Amino acid sequence: MWKSRLRVRLGILCPLVLLLAASAPLPQTETALVQLMEDVGAEPAFYMMHHGSRTTSAYGRAEVPQMMSRLAKDMDLGPVQSISVGDGLRWNASGYWTRNLRVELNVMNDKPQSNFVKPYISVRVEGRGLPDHRLSQARKRLVHVLRLHGIEPRTHFSVQGMVHSAEGISKKKIVDQVLTQLGAHEVESMKSSHTVSVSAYTPLFTGGLKTKGGRMNLQAAVKTSDDHRIILTLGTPIITIEY
Repeated sequence: MWKSRLRVRLGILCPLVLLLAASAPLPQTETALVQLMEDVGAEPAFYMMHHGSRTTSAYGRAEVPQMMSRLAKDMDLGPVQSISVGDGLRWNASGYWTRNLRVELNVMNDKPQSNFVKPYISVRVEGRGLPDHRLSQARKRLVHVLRLHGIEPRTHFSVQGMVHSAEGISKKKIVDQVLTQLGAHEVESMKSSHTVSVSAYTPLFTGGLKTKGGRMNLQAAVKTSDDHRIILTLGTPIITIEY
């Protein structure tokens, strides 16, 4: 019976995903992943939008902290802190854009002895519960600030929650249900006694990453927590939160 329900949902979801950008408050991929969480009986508890990339332009060694300060100011974040990490230097600042959206900015110079470097920039926008239109507004704000500084946005989205109706259903079956509803095929996988993690490709999402197994733009992971709860994590193109 659950297979017949999946076929019905897939028939509904495929055309719906194509219209989400115009009809929903969240971007297409975020909306599809949140809807999938609910379809498999999971309640979203935590989500994160993440940007990570090196700058395309090189900066003088002394210019990196100045660039960090300008970014933090334009993102309305708190004081910048400098931290020594291994052989490199990292600058960190954080703050809240809304009551539920925490933003953390990190700029890393992993070649502090070089005169000119291309630092790595990481921005995390984190929230709890069910994402709403404020996440879409945060995305627009993040994209605007990054482009203002000549940085091309490269965002990933991940959402995580507990599966409430998982009794008698294997972790692999939950992952298979996610792939089926998105018309995705498996690219790579990792399975253990506690976790099933699959990288996949769906034609319903744009972009992606190339791996040894092929092109992927979706990750799904199901694990058993220490207190025996079933936790589902979805991400596009990859999961960028701990699972």
